[in-house]
Amino acid sequence: MSAPTSARAPAPVRAALDTGARCLVLSPHLDDAVLSCGALLGELAPRSEITVLTLFTEATDGPHGRAARSFLRQCAHPDAATLFRARRAEDRAVVGSLGARPEHLGLTDALFRRRDVPTALAGVGRLVPELLHRYPTFRFDIARGRVSRGDRALRAELAARIAARAGEADLLLCPLGVGRHVDHLLTRDLGLAWPGPVVWFSDFPYALDHDPDAAFLRREGLRPWSFDEGLDAKDALVRGYATQVDALFPSGVVPRRPETYWTR
Repeated sequence: MSAPTSARAPAPVRAALDTGARCLVLSPHLDDAVLSCGALLGELAPRSEITVLTLFTEATDGPHGRAARSFLRQCAHPDAATLFRARRAEDRAVVGSLGARPEHLGLTDALFRRRDVPTALAGVGRLVPELLHRYPTFRFDIARGRVSRGDRALRAELAARIAARAGEADLLLCPLGVGRHVDHLLTRDLGLAWPGPVVWFSDFPYALDHDPDAAFLRREGLRPWSFDEGLDAKDALVRGYATQVDALFPSGVVPRRPETYWTR
């Protein structure tokens, strides 16, 4: 008989499961942490102090580009402000139900991030909103895995804000960036400078259709570990994100998959 999954966990995770730890979970968006590691968080919560810090939790006012308008339609919300207010409420409820503490950093989602444009272009941008946005499209910009040069200041701000919290946690969990979404990559890289143990989680549902970045895994010497306990309770957690679940899983079925983690 094989050992329980928790017994095969990497040492920092096993210690947190056995005796508890202060865990800081970096979630790019208002659902990513639970989608990707809700089962593990449910197992950790009775013994560990967990903070789920979501980074990109705001949108800008219109005019929005085509990709943002499509996203709003998929979520069945009339405007971005209303949608993100609902998403923040969902996240507080779901994360709170786990016994974890939700925090929202208040940065703007890539789909809505604006460029600094000359005044002369502002009028044209009202007619062609893509000209105003740092990532004009999802497929050819956000999901291409190339963080814009215009986000360098944002990257530095994030690094400073997360570094300042190093004394608050014994274990950091952050996304691996499967799927190459730029917000996920910005969040992934925050683990590189963390002074303590780091666990990268496989981004769900992107991992259903995409492979992890082999070069990153090789460069960081990361090895996978699969967690398949607590999956029965995860479906209800995911469905707590009511604004997102239908768009993410149009069939109405949330695929049941073990969670995958990567450690040095």
